Amino acid sequence: MSRRRNPARWRAIEARLSRESTIWLATVRADGRPHLVPLWYVWLDEKLYVCTGSRTQKYTNMYNNQNVALALPDAANVVVIEGEAHTAGRALVESLAEHFYHKYEWDFRYDETADWRLIEITPFKIMAWGDGYDGQEGIRVW
Repeated sequence: MSRRRNPARWRAIEARLSRESTIWLATVRADGRPHLVPLWYVWLDEKLYVCTGSRTQKYTNMYNNQNVALALPDAANVVVIEGEAHTAGRALVESLAEHFYHKYEWDFRYDETADWRLIEITPFKIMAWGDGYDGQEGIRVW
């Protein structure tokens, strides 16, 4: 069953996703234990992008299980995203590197502290509450 988005609520959620600086990413280890970390990210065209080193626990987890959950840090005005993570195609690296640079003054292409991977996360469900639209269930995007 598909619900229509409330346009005003969706604009507010997208605005928050565009301006917030940190998001929490939950992945699952091979043995089933959760792994939770805060990350910088970019929200663009209804997708979320994060960068991580290829030798990190979160990258290993996403490589083996593409299902992820993310949440903005505000526990009073909640946005939770469930989605699927994949390494972004090479064509996206240049444009997303620019977005990361403009948002964080950081260019992962030239940061030699890790073997950076750009991860594209496609949401299939977004839930929100505490945003002034209480009484409405979370927004289902896909």
